[in-house]
Amino acid sequence: MLRLSKFTTRNIVSAAVFNLFRGLATSGFNVLFAAYMSRLGYSMGEVGAVATLSNVAGAALSPLVGYLLEVCSSKLITSITGFMISISLAIVAFSEDLPMLALSYSLFHLSIYFAQPARMVFLSRTIDKNRLGTVVGLTTSTFTASRAAGPVLSGYLVTSFNYAYAFLALSTIASTGSLVFLLLSHEPRLEKKPTEASVSSSYRRAVAPSRKLAVLYLFASLDRAAWNLWHPMLSAYLLNHGYSEISVGMLVSLSNIVEAVGTPLSGRLVDRLGSSIVLALSEATAALAAVLLAFPENSSLVTASMLFIGVSISFWIPGYNVYVAKVFKNVGEAFASINAIRSIVSIPSPYLGGLLYETVSSLVPFTLSTSMLFIATYVASNSLKKFEDLEEY
Repeated sequence: MLRLSKFTTRNIVSAAVFNLFRGLATSGFNVLFAAYMSRLGYSMGEVGAVATLSNVAGAALSPLVGYLLEVCSSKLITSITGFMISISLAIVAFSEDLPMLALSYSLFHLSIYFAQPARMVFLSRTIDKNRLGTVVGLTTSTFTASRAAGPVLSGYLVTSFNYAYAFLALSTIASTGSLVFLLLSHEPRLEKKPTEASVSSSYRRAVAPSRKLAVLYLFASLDRAAWNLWHPMLSAYLLNHGYSEISVGMLVSLSNIVEAVGTPLSGRLVDRLGSSIVLALSEATAALAAVLLAFPENSSLVTASMLFIGVSISFWIPGYNVYVAKVFKNVGEAFASINAIRSIVSIPSPYLGGLLYETVSSLVPFTLSTSMLFIATYVASNSLKKFEDLEEY
């Protein structure tokens, strides 16, 4: 049992509530967007190109967000990321043009890039780092639980009404959660102001990292590039192989249920075994998921792959977040720098994955992804673990 002050408890509850609403909106967007583009007649290559553009925007702006998190309100920035999701969903509800779809997708993924460091800075300033894994697991469990319901809800809204209605409903959910968080939470106190904090220094440190940050760059870049070879196009990929919107939603919900159950457990595991070991487990299970997805005609293998995706993400969230909070002094800047670099590295991945799918074979993106994920497993269990062990002394 965690014994917490009223201030700390209120912030944890507000973060959990924010995650609850945000999970419904983000999971709905993820399961519907690529499918929507497919229904409009856009190719897998065009879906991949839209995802690639979002990585460019994320890479360009992440160091700026890192600086803002070191000197500004983590509470305010967190709430803004929720409103960004709402706006992105509203855009796609009213437009079928490729430039507007690209804008919607980019704004959505910018919110993902910015929300993750913002929420972690908010939590790391609220609670002791020795218990951070457990708290991250608990607050994230509401996010993953709502993500389990989001795809089914979205599939129902599309089949009962239409895509525009579904996107607007999800937009309303996202804005509601952001408003509740803004009103309920307290701004956690910043113990001391960071030294040499400026926009230019944030960008400079992003491109001239310390050794331990460079190793994390390598690990996070391998992970992001491997996932982006197929994950942004997953719903369209399954639709192309005969799965309906409802069945795709149910499969994604199954993955999210596993993630919701597993995240609190893996948070406890992080506090006991260390975050690097849990990250290695995350990469290994993601590799297994990629292998199984290469055989979409077998529904049992696809179902098993979705289970492994849920397990992998449940390991990743507390593992990655606690590792950065534990090993690096300026948490917001570190998160943002890593997001920027792994975004740059993974820029070609969605387009490359779609291109390989269309011109060579559907097996190639999954094979390449599996190899990269196993390399990331090795980096986590060796190099990352060494730096984490040094922080224990």
